[in-house]
Order: sequence, then C-alpha cells, then structure tokens
Amino acid sequence: MLSRVLDRAVDLMAFVAGLLLLAMMAMIILDIFARQVGLPFSAHFFALTEYTLLIIPLLGGPWLVRERAHVTVEVLLVTLPERLRQKLLTALCWLCIVTCLILAYFGVRVTLDTYSAGDMDMRSFDMPRWMLLAFMPLSFGMMVLEFFRLWLRGEPIAKVGAVDIPNQEK
Repeated sequence: MLSRVLDRAVDLMAFVAGLLLLAMMAMIILDIFARQVGLPFSAHFFALTEYTLLIIPLLGGPWLVRERAHVTVEVLLVTLPERLRQKLLTALCWLCIVTCLILAYFGVRVTLDTYSAGDMDMRSFDMPRWMLLAFMPLSFGMMVLEFFRLWLRGEPIAKVGAVDIPNQEK
C-alpha cells in the first residue's frame, strides 16, 4: 500500500510539472503575442516563468528516478562484466541516496530559516521565499525514496544497453 501511495504522489508531482510546463509555454506565447500587436502584457509573466523553471525539474525528478529515465552515460557501464556492473550500479544507487539525503536536509534547513526570517522574494510581486524553497526538500526526499525502492527491488538505477548502438565496423 505504501508503494501505491508513493506512486500516486510521484505521478501527481509529474502531472503538476507537466501542467506548469504547458502554462509556462502559454505565458511565453501570450507575452510575445501581446508585444507584437502592441497590447499591454503582464509583468508577472517573467517572474512566473522563472519560478516554473525552478519547480518543474524538482517536481519531475522523482518520476525520472522511478522510470529510470534520467540521463546516464553508459560508456563505462556497457564495457564492464555483468557482476562488476551490478556492483557499480548498487554503489551509484547508494551515492544517489546519500546525495539526495544531504540535499533534502539542507533544503529543509534553508526553507525553515527563510520561513522563520520572513524572507520575501521580491519581483513583480512579492512571495515568501520559503514557498519556492519547499519544493527542494520535497523533491530530494521523494528521490531518496525512489532510489531506495530501486535498491530494495534489486533494480539498477540506469537502463544499461537500452539503446542498441550499431556496430561501426563493416
């Protein structure tokens, strides 16, 4: 049941990231159209686009980990013997878990510090900075859970050899 809850949370985060991407695209199109035809445009579009550029990868990150769709460089992995490859992938999984734990921890600290200090992000409109920073511990915490789940299942963190590279020798 916990696995299903995690799946639904990750799916929701990815869905919201997709909606934000569409909204950002629409804002950019509206902004360009308004400028071209001489209509007034909202100064908030630029700030909202910047916010979405931060939030989209944070919300989509856990989904990428779960689907093992993140960028990987397979040059070394495909040349290793299977047993050594599995050990390296397990070590990389734990490196990812530790790294995400550290980032989540500092994300919580910075978010709480900015909340208690009452810091504001002042652009075309004012916004409490903690509201932006709260996506960091959420995202990295969810990535910890996803990497840990991959490790528990014994699945590699990367899809090694998923794309066939044609032999150049002929």
